[in-house]
Formats: sequence, C-alpha cells, structure tokens
Amino acid sequence: MTQQTNEARCVLAAPCKLAGTPACNDTCGHYIAIHSASGRHTLAGLPKDYRLVTLADSPARADQADIYARLTKYASTFERVYDGGDRIKSVYLYSESPGTGKTTTAAALLNAYLTAVYLGAKKRGLAPPRQPAYFLDVNEAQTTYNGFNRGRVPDEIAAPKATEYYRQLERAKQADFAVLDDIGVRSATEGFRSDLHDVINHRVTNERPTVYTSNIAMDGLADVFDARLADRIGDMCVEFEFAGDSKRGRR
Repeated sequence: MTQQTNEARCVLAAPCKLAGTPACNDTCGHYIAIHSASGRHTLAGLPKDYRLVTLADSPARADQADIYARLTKYASTFERVYDGGDRIKSVYLYSESPGTGKTTTAAALLNAYLTAVYLGAKKRGLAPPRQPAYFLDVNEAQTTYNGFNRGRVPDEIAAPKATEYYRQLERAKQADFAVLDDIGVRSATEGFRSDLHDVINHRVTNERPTVYTSNIAMDGLADVFDARLADRIGDMCVEFEFAGDSKRGRR
C-alpha cells in the first residue's frame, strides 16, 4: 500500500479527519473518486497552478480580504443543491489589471463547490454527481478554435482540435457549476463569440451557477457581447472588483 500522504494534494484534505495520517494515501476511496484519471476533480479541468487552491489558503486572500469574507459566505450556499431554498447565485470577478487573483479565486470557489457537493452527497447517502464542476479557460478555448478554423489546416490536425474544442464547450454547458475564465475576449472571431454566447446562454437558462472572470466590468459587457446576453449574465450574479496591481511573478 502506498503510504505517501495526500494532505498537500487532495482537495478534500481540509475537512478530512484522516489527512496527514497513514490512512491518507492513494488507495483511499474518496481520493480515487476525486483525483483518479476519471475522478471528479480531474475532469474539472483546473489548470495545474490552481489545482488545489482553497479559499482558506489562496495567495489572493490577504490582498482581497473583504472579498474573501463575502465569498466564504457565498460558498456556504453550495449545499442548497441538497437542501433546497434559494437559487445559488453566480459571481463575476473583475479587475482592470491582470494578476490580482481573479483566476486563483475562481479556482478556489470551484474546489469549494466540488467539496461541498461531494461530501454533501456522502452525508446523505447519495451518489455524488459525476461531473459537478468544470473550468473553461476561454483564451485557451479560443486558441483551440483558431487551430481548426484557419485556412488550409490539414484534416489530421483540424479534426482532433475540433473534437477537443466541442468537448470542452459541452462540459462547460452541462456542469452543475462552472468557471468561465477571462470572458472579456474583445479580439474573438464572430464564430468563437457565438459559441461562447451559446455556453453562457445555456447556463443562465438552466440556472446553473457560474463564476466569470474578466478584465471588463460587467456594465461594459454589452461592448463585447450583445446587450441581451450582457443582461443575462447580470441576472442573479454578484460582481466583485479586485483591487491592486499584478502579483504575478512574486512568489
């Protein structure tokens, strides 16, 4: 049996009583359900740098203390999935400057949601959802889109890119909770903008909570999308403006 601790590499470490003990290893059924190749956290698609960040240990927490206090209360609403009550709101994380912690915070919220619904299901004797959350890097998706829509792209290159692109969009549409990272893509082609519009519209229509990050304030989204979609993003969505300068590279 592998005895390597998973305390630093399992998203369930904080609430787990076995974290840091010999029982915390990669044979743990919960670890497998979350972090195996087909596990819920693996399928969420989080970038490596943000994979295990939480609201408690996020490097953005100190500089955005007021926002984190409010988002911690927001995360406490995630168990409404099982208890009923009001719809879980979406959040819009905005700063004009890059590197202020928006993506880190969005990842922490995704991990909070995944943890809440997994443990909530187990506590109630239910099967946890197979893909409760998904992280879509909008810039990366646009790059993939461009990779099969440029002229004279050989089929053997274009086909896999197209398959991956539409797989990502479908997961972003269907996940119970999603992060759409960096939606302020002013330079997007009309085709990609239409696809992103479809993802957002589908999520809003189906009342699925979404975390948006952007360098464009919510009231400026009509300049990126049409006014109708901008209005729909704002429905049941709370905006948080991140202050400060970029912290990238200051580790």
